[in-house]
Amino acid sequence: MSSATLHTSRQFHAQREPGTTKAFVLSLGAHLFLIALLTLGIHWKTSSSPAGVEVELWDASVPPPSITPIPKVEVKPEAAEIVIKKTKPPPEPPKEVIKKPEPKPEKKVETKPAEKKVDPKEDAAAKKAAAAAEKARLDQLARLKAAAGAEGGSGGKVGDGVGAGGNAPPGYADRVRKKIKPLIVFNAESTTGNPAVVVLVDLAPDGMILKRTVTSASTDPAWDRAVLIAIDRAESLPRD
Repeated sequence: MSSATLHTSRQFHAQREPGTTKAFVLSLGAHLFLIALLTLGIHWKTSSSPAGVEVELWDASVPPPSITPIPKVEVKPEAAEIVIKKTKPPPEPPKEVIKKPEPKPEKKVETKPAEKKVDPKEDAAAKKAAAAAEKARLDQLARLKAAAGAEGGSGGKVGDGVGAGGNAPPGYADRVRKKIKPLIVFNAESTTGNPAVVVLVDLAPDGMILKRTVTSASTDPAWDRAVLIAIDRAESLPRD
């Protein structure tokens, strides 16, 4: 059934029922007013709202930022660096050496040997022996001097001047000469003339030569040395 037919039917019923026309007009006016309001509202919304507006909605509860831990970097020192970077301990201060006091040298007390009591008998015997030795020495010295003076220039050859003292018994000079002459080492052709040297010889009672001294040198020092060396080699002279 179309709208035109509806209105005709309603008008037909209105004419038939008194008072319905006013109600129908009020109802129609109210519908038209509503339709106009809806039309204006839709037009106002479409014209007033901006095109292309984007709205972002955020959650009010913002989560706390997560703190990422900083990774620890492990530094592994090399063995060579450890050796180089090792700090040397400070040297110890030198220890003070306490010098010990040097011990004072002890004073040596010189002890004098106790004086021995000399027995008169022993003293007399010692003096007698010393006098005898001195007498023998003087006798021997005299014999040597006599031999040197008596036979010193005889023979015309070097070495024949070896003899003994004047108080010597007969034949003593020959014995001394035989002892000393073979020990003389000397070249007779190296000298001229007949040099003579006088030597003083100290003898012990047993004939050992204690000391020899040149009392009168010759003109040839080489001959004097040869005689002295011969006496040293002899070590002793014949006894009386």
